[in-house]
Amino acid sequence: MGVAVDTNDHARKQKFSHQASHQRWIADGLLLLITVIWGTTFVIVKNLIVRVDPIALIGLRFLVASLAVTIVLAPRIRAMAKRTVSAGIIIGLILFAGYVFQTIALEYTTASKCGFITGLSVVLVPVFSAFILKKSPDLPSIVGVGFATVGLGLLSLNFSEATLLQTGDFLSLIGAIAFGLHIVAVGKAAPLHDVRILVIMQLWTVAIASFVTLGLRVFVLGHTILMAPGSRELLGIGFLGILATAVTLFVQNIAQKFTSPTHVAIIFATEPVFAGIFGWWILGETFTRPQLAGAALIVVGMLVAEMMS
Repeated sequence: MGVAVDTNDHARKQKFSHQASHQRWIADGLLLLITVIWGTTFVIVKNLIVRVDPIALIGLRFLVASLAVTIVLAPRIRAMAKRTVSAGIIIGLILFAGYVFQTIALEYTTASKCGFITGLSVVLVPVFSAFILKKSPDLPSIVGVGFATVGLGLLSLNFSEATLLQTGDFLSLIGAIAFGLHIVAVGKAAPLHDVRILVIMQLWTVAIASFVTLGLRVFVLGHTILMAPGSRELLGIGFLGILATAVTLFVQNIAQKFTSPTHVAIIFATEPVFAGIFGWWILGETFTRPQLAGAALIVVGMLVAEMMS
């Protein structure tokens, strides 16, 4: 009788393990799709910031996303738990910090250095996970992080530039910390709360915080805000808001119920790879040999983490 029970338990554990592995593969596949979508946004944003202030663009992008998600989901939401609302606001402020520090950093440092330092969130996430979630990454994930980090350096850095640390580099690092914390915070909150409320609160928090920041810049600091979008730019803002923000944030929050924050960070490290591909395809930009090697290492890092975990 005991043997039969042990056999049944073993079969049940195998079934659950197979199911969990299947769910993780689906989740990681959806997260990879997110990075493809984000890769397209670099081309769009590059054209938009010529006519729209970067902070204003963040505000408009998240306002469109907030309105779209609220209209779609509001009829299905009967109650909002205070704990979920609070969690969504806190996570939204972390996400806002990432966007703002990254945007301000670009005024003081080069795009390549900002991109590399921001990408270092792939290294920070396992550290944050160990301290906050009490979950240490497995060996394949650590190897994947190593490959991705070296790949990011080759892909993002221009080694002919001066290596002197600048103010923008420290601001970029703060942005990287914020993006890393956002991944870990979503990983902690998504399994415990209603994802719909989490997403709505994150979107509205970033939108409102962006416009408050704009107000401070205009009425307190006396800055002039560039705001001259045409019909083409409005279409771009719509794409950024609905597909590249509302849909992707929803998918991220749902997918992180089934995969680890470290896996998310490694997958998100492929974003500059897709950005480079779309830049080459649409804008005619070129890859150097170090950049091609870097892109290959990022993909290898992702595959190592996926196949060996």
